[in-house]
Parts: sequence; structure tokens; C-alpha cells
Amino acid sequence: MNSETTPLAVRRAHLVAQCAAQRGDIADALNVLKLPAERAAHAGGFLFEHRKSVLTGAGVALGLLIARPKRALALAAAGVSAWKMVQGALPTVQRVLPMIRARIGT
Repeated sequence: MNSETTPLAVRRAHLVAQCAAQRGDIADALNVLKLPAERAAHAGGFLFEHRKSVLTGAGVALGLLIARPKRALALAAAGVSAWKMVQGALPTVQRVLPMIRARIGT
């Protein structure tokens, strides 16, 4: 009877250790995700402190859009194109970057 419970106890201990390791991995992953969110939370305070500059910049941008709509729309189209190009290349960069880091040794 005791020989049957021993492997179960060993298996249980192994599973408990594995769960603890997985919890630690999840906690690390969540901490990495929290950092950008914390930086974004400070953006509201920054914008509030510098509201005159932000409103001035928005006014200048709106003025340019009204005065020179063709140039503003061309600039916006170029920005959207650049954004799409970067988003398309991002998976390749994310796949290649770890290999480059491994070769460099960083």
C-alpha cells in the first residue's frame, strides 16, 4: 500500500514545483507588460503639465492642414505608408534579433 502512494507523492511534488515555476514565469511576463503601461500612465500628466505646448502644436498642425491641404495629406499618406512598412517588417526583425543577440553574446 505504501509503495503505491510513494510514486504519487513524488509526482505531486514534481507537479507542485512545476506550477511554482510556471507562476514565476507568468509573473515575469506580466511585469514586462506592465512597464509600457506605467509609462503610458505618466503621459497624461506630462500632457497636462505641457498643455500650452501641446495645444500650440495642435493649432500649428491644424493651420497647416487648412492652409496646405495637399502637402498635409501627402505627408499623412507617407506616414501611413511608412507605418505599414514597419509593421510588415516587424515580425522578421523579431525573429532575427534573438539570433543576432546570440551571435554577439549579449
